[in-house]
Amino acid sequence: MAKVSLVIACSHSPFLYIEPEAWDRIRGRRPVRKDVPRDSVEVNQAKFQRCMKAFSTLREKLESAHPDVLLVFGDDQLEQFNFGNFPALAIYLGASAEADRERAGHLRRMLGQTALDGRIQTRGQPELGRELMTALVRKGFDLAFSLDLPEQKKGMGHAFVNPSYYLNPSFDIPVLPFFVNCYYAPQPPAKRCYELGRAVRQIIEELPVNLKVAVIGSGGLWHTPGVPEAYLDEEFDRAILSFVEPGSGRKMAEYFDSFPWPYAAATPEVALQLTGGTGMSAGVGSGVGETRNWIVAAGVADGSRGTVVDYVPVYASPCGMGFAYWDQL
Repeated sequence: MAKVSLVIACSHSPFLYIEPEAWDRIRGRRPVRKDVPRDSVEVNQAKFQRCMKAFSTLREKLESAHPDVLLVFGDDQLEQFNFGNFPALAIYLGASAEADRERAGHLRRMLGQTALDGRIQTRGQPELGRELMTALVRKGFDLAFSLDLPEQKKGMGHAFVNPSYYLNPSFDIPVLPFFVNCYYAPQPPAKRCYELGRAVRQIIEELPVNLKVAVIGSGGLWHTPGVPEAYLDEEFDRAILSFVEPGSGRKMAEYFDSFPWPYAAATPEVALQLTGGTGMSAGVGSGVGETRNWIVAAGVADGSRGTVVDYVPVYASPCGMGFAYWDQL
């Protein structure tokens, strides 16, 4: 029988893929609120090392789990989809996908550095993808699918590539990308993301095949890149993380859906930016919305105790970097 052998949730911020000595220079080009603390180069270096240590812990867990496939829940930021047709939920069913080993390409361009570190070829897992697709539709989830990458030159998005840079640097484990619209309003509510995770776990464990699946929730935590007066809500992040250890995916979703979005009364210009340009109203958005991928992961692991490896507030972004796993499933 198929089995979910490990669930991971981790940030994929570009700051994790660029030298900490450059962090403060990037902050100087961002509209960060004045009361956000400013760290020294030494503190930034120490925070970067904490993040690398956390990734190392997650990589060891992944290596011990020996998965046959990585099921990655991530969001697309106009890398493959556009506003001609943007799905709320979608699965990539291709046999392979090319991607840039980008390591924070757009931040490197800001610094006048080489943006890309070569192209990589990742294997897909269309067989599992088709099983999930058909079973989830039967369960009432309205999914889109893609048999090929609409934007071949851009390659698979950073939400699906960046975590593997540290977790599976050889890129030798097949990846099944599962798109969750986290960024562009209106996004699916956290309750639906939780229900999705629960359904995915059930479907996988009913498959009559010998397959070990590792699940990754990619993104978050709090960050609103490019938004005027950006800040870091550490209280929000720590509340989300508080649901990891007891395995309370439902409570994580309830907290997210009930959270009073501080930009609800934003100016029309800021509101347009926060919605990704759609102009439609929504709940928690921008980069913070990627927490939905944590909630899907928590739904997969629901009822199993988890471990928070570390939480690192990076004020230069500002972004809360979170790292967690569930291995007693």
